[in-house]
Amino acid sequence: MIVKKIKLILWIGIFFLFVSAPAFAASGNFSLGVYGGWAWGIADEAVRGFPHTEFEEAPVYGGSLLYRFPGGFTLGVSVDHLEMDLKEHGANFGKIKMTPVMFNILYQGMPYGGRGLTGHGGIGLGINFNSFDKGSFITDIERADGVNYSIDTDEGFVLSIGGGVDYFFTPRISMNLDGRFLWGTIDTSWRVSGPGGSAQLTDIDRFNIHNFQILLGLRAWF
Repeated sequence: MIVKKIKLILWIGIFFLFVSAPAFAASGNFSLGVYGGWAWGIADEAVRGFPHTEFEEAPVYGGSLLYRFPGGFTLGVSVDHLEMDLKEHGANFGKIKMTPVMFNILYQGMPYGGRGLTGHGGIGLGINFNSFDKGSFITDIERADGVNYSIDTDEGFVLSIGGGVDYFFTPRISMNLDGRFLWGTIDTSWRVSGPGGSAQLTDIDRFNIHNFQILLGLRAWF
């Protein structure tokens, strides 16, 4: 139910951005940006209830569309992608592949004269589309025991808080350096099947994918 409500908020925000913003185009600015960087898992338990599990650091990349109203209030949508290995005591259980789609509300500064240093900051709310690929630890068990593990993941809610600095080379081109926290959980379903039948693993039910990101981006303004 929560995810459905977040989806509704996300699509309403995207609709408002694309339909309403052009009416203010004479006084505001559209911006298209791309970025990339690195993400570090910060959850105490990557798998809920298993204190020695962790998501490994991994690259992250994405893009965003912004509309800046006069005065700095800004709305935007962003799409990211990152893939993090799930490990416990060095054993690789698999890789979570995530694509967060977020609606963002932020303040975006603009330097006097269109050139120079400024900053931005805000929050994002959205849906995390994801999948899980089994790692060597699980596939080795499958071969040794003659069983199969099926691992399903649900879409999850994500929240981001972050900010950074911008350097405008010209009024049309800027570079940004950001720090961002991304919080979220993913409900999972694990089932093992083999010659003796199948069973649900009820003690594994949620991933905590909270992470901190450092991002470097390039942005064009129109």
